[in-house]
Amino acid sequence: MFTGIIEKVVRIDRIKKEGRGISIHLQLPFDVKEGDSIAVNGVCLTVSSIYGRTSIFRAMEETLQKTNLSMSKPGDWVNIERSLRVGDSINGHIIYGHIDGLGRLSSIRKTPSSTELKIEYPPVLAKYIAKKGSVALDGISLTVVDVSPLQFQVAIIPYTKDKTNIQYRKKGDWVNIEIDPLARYIERIREARYE
Repeated sequence: MFTGIIEKVVRIDRIKKEGRGISIHLQLPFDVKEGDSIAVNGVCLTVSSIYGRTSIFRAMEETLQKTNLSMSKPGDWVNIERSLRVGDSINGHIIYGHIDGLGRLSSIRKTPSSTELKIEYPPVLAKYIAKKGSVALDGISLTVVDVSPLQFQVAIIPYTKDKTNIQYRKKGDWVNIEIDPLARYIERIREARYE
């Protein structure tokens, strides 16, 4: 599990095709060991091997179909967060690293106090996204400011923008969306009542 509080933004060193998947090579600013879980743009990946300062992660075909890792290339900036440890504080919200869909940045508006993003999202996620609810974009814990049937809006404070890959995003970019796990469970309970 993760909290959506990004620790670092790093550049992708290398991407190598491996069968129907890829390996992603990153130089992390902290020590890891093989088997550690790291959120890369909000996607929970496992450190499969380490060479010097380079950590290698493998993303399988299904992960590539559902996330923006399939569009990534060397030089791209990705958000990094280590998994939650017992005793850590939860400053964002619980995030599993299981991406629910891709959203497209339909607008980016800068104000003196924030950067406002509008994200077009898949219709299947509409019942899970609520005003004042939590959502993770590329692993960043955010609050939904407004929502419509086609898009939702978030406002990002300067600190968060400067500490995440939001600073490099532009209109039309695809972002990973993970809905609030509570919304998923509430919907499942509601569905079970009518089965």
